[in-house]
Amino acid sequence: MFQQAYQFAQAFRVSIPEHERLSAAAAAWSVGAARQDELEDKQSDKSPIQKKTPNFVFAAFSDEIISRLEQLQFTDLRVGTLGSEANQFKGQQWNQEQKYAVQIRASDHPPGHDRHGLRLVFVAGSDGKYKEFAALEPRTAHLPIDTKAIANILRGETSTAKAIVEVPGREPVEFTIREIKKFAHADKAFHSEPVTLSIGKVPVPTGVVKIKLDGKVLGELDPDSIKQLQAVNYIKDGNPLNLKLTTISDKYNAFAIASSPNGNLIKIDKTNSYDYQGQRFNDQEYRRLTLDVPQSQIKDAVFLDGEPLGVLFFNKDKEALKNLGVLQFGKLTPLQVTLQSNFNTIMVVKVDPDTIEYPETWVKDTQVFGQQTVNEEQHRAIEKTAAILYKIKERPTILFATPEDKLLGLTQLAVDNHKVETVTKWLNEKNIAIAQLLREDVPLETKKGLAVFNLANSSIPEPVFEAMTQKFGKVIESQEQYQEKVRSLPDRPKHLKPPQSVVSTLSSQASAQTPQPQQQNKAAPSQQTQPITIEDLRAWWRTANNLGKPEPYKQRIAQIANEFKATGQLSPQAMEAMQKDTVNRIAQIAHKIVSTLGQHQTDGSTLVQGKIYDVSFHPERKDWAIAHSKGDVILDVQAGRVQINKLTPEILHSFESANSKLDEVLESKKQKAQLQR
Repeated sequence: MFQQAYQFAQAFRVSIPEHERLSAAAAAWSVGAARQDELEDKQSDKSPIQKKTPNFVFAAFSDEIISRLEQLQFTDLRVGTLGSEANQFKGQQWNQEQKYAVQIRASDHPPGHDRHGLRLVFVAGSDGKYKEFAALEPRTAHLPIDTKAIANILRGETSTAKAIVEVPGREPVEFTIREIKKFAHADKAFHSEPVTLSIGKVPVPTGVVKIKLDGKVLGELDPDSIKQLQAVNYIKDGNPLNLKLTTISDKYNAFAIASSPNGNLIKIDKTNSYDYQGQRFNDQEYRRLTLDVPQSQIKDAVFLDGEPLGVLFFNKDKEALKNLGVLQFGKLTPLQVTLQSNFNTIMVVKVDPDTIEYPETWVKDTQVFGQQTVNEEQHRAIEKTAAILYKIKERPTILFATPEDKLLGLTQLAVDNHKVETVTKWLNEKNIAIAQLLREDVPLETKKGLAVFNLANSSIPEPVFEAMTQKFGKVIESQEQYQEKVRSLPDRPKHLKPPQSVVSTLSSQASAQTPQPQQQNKAAPSQQTQPITIEDLRAWWRTANNLGKPEPYKQRIAQIANEFKATGQLSPQAMEAMQKDTVNRIAQIAHKIVSTLGQHQTDGSTLVQGKIYDVSFHPERKDWAIAHSKGDVILDVQAGRVQINKLTPEILHSFESANSKLDEVLESKKQKAQLQR
């Protein structure tokens, strides 16, 4: 299921023409990621908040996202608290063309200070020493602490201006001009300079351009789209547009993206505010839409050089200008004034992305400031969803048995590895003999967050077994079906460490009828340096099967395993037979490897040197030697005498793996040879 989801995301990306993918990624991000102002507005009016996570965007458009990371994208850092006494550049007139060396530092101001717990911008003075300038705004782009760069320091935005009229024999008249950013002189700044304004109650363009579909209003063009059409002088009432519409959001800040036949894109805002409220578009064909440029509105306006500068808002200003005879209906009257822009309390540090020097070690704010912002709303939401999140993340319990398990009288139980302690306790209470497999022996299950137990069937009461199958499903007997089910589970995050393995089987003093759970399962003393477990007996059965032993022999191994589960004891004869079969199997595989891959030596022997083990065979003397690549001899056969040293199940497992790989190579060569005939 998870793999299918990723495949769907990739298929979606491939279906989009390459030249449109970056725009599509931006649109998908807008849908999938919540804007901070959107969340704040909803919190203020108590509207329900829809949690958004951009996981789909990362899955579908990873290449597009990476392409935007080649260079810093958010270069304009808004800074505030300029009036703070900590600002060592207070009152300085910044040359906007000059570049300054800046550094981001963590505030060391105490609690209660207006810059406590903030990231600060330090600027290098004429002496080359960095001095404190301003604090980064909470919602601006942030750079890691100790980042250095070269930047321009720009004045803040201006949306109002103050005009002063000198009247002979009277006090100067001051009035405020508002909404400057909406009109023709939005990018200009005025520094107490004399200008001639024209003032009157006259028509003023609204700046709003609507777009219609079938005579009904669909929405409004966003400012960037208006500029795009203004560049080709196309903003005229009734002008047609052929567009394909795609709704991106029909919730808060609803909008659609429209594409033209030549690949241009425009954004249509407020689609939920007009005649097509609630309707979604996903066009495959082009539609004919028209521009609706509303007539100008009558406002108390101020013009500069024949273009709108702003509007009057305060009644006292309007009355003062009427008294001067300059605010008249339908007529513009010139007026000499001194004009001063009102800059807001924010400035912009515009970073040159090519000069960024990131710190070697990145640290979190909490590491520096020793504090963490607590969002009570988030905590309440987490508490509410904790139960359902646990259910979503919980791994299912699976019953499984291979043909070998059946012969040995075993059933495997795969459970969530966070429940090992609980499951172990429950199984022990039911007097069920168990042994948990080591994590390294079940790598796939471990990766998926599962722990695997072997259960002795003879120790499971029938009512308990029926209850288990009713709750967890029937025992899966197909290896492929079991593997498919395990692979369908999501990987468990690596930082969530499961509990350590638990081994719990029957006491050696307990009878088969009244078992008592214990912590370990030990065999009778033998030449083995490690205690025998049920897994060793299971491996013995596989070894006997690989050696081609008859069915009665393998059935006897199964009986021995059942006796071992009941008593915890293994006879010396069984131990000797198991070791003999292990040696014979390793020798069998070693002979195959030497015969296929061996290199003849000067002394008449044949040698294979592997990454872990070396194998040597002398065909005339029938001498064998298997050694670790480090030099430790594991198995030595000379003149019919066998010497065994540190022969472990892991060694047998390694040789079985080598045998399987060799079979694959031989089969591949065989198929190639058949094709060449």
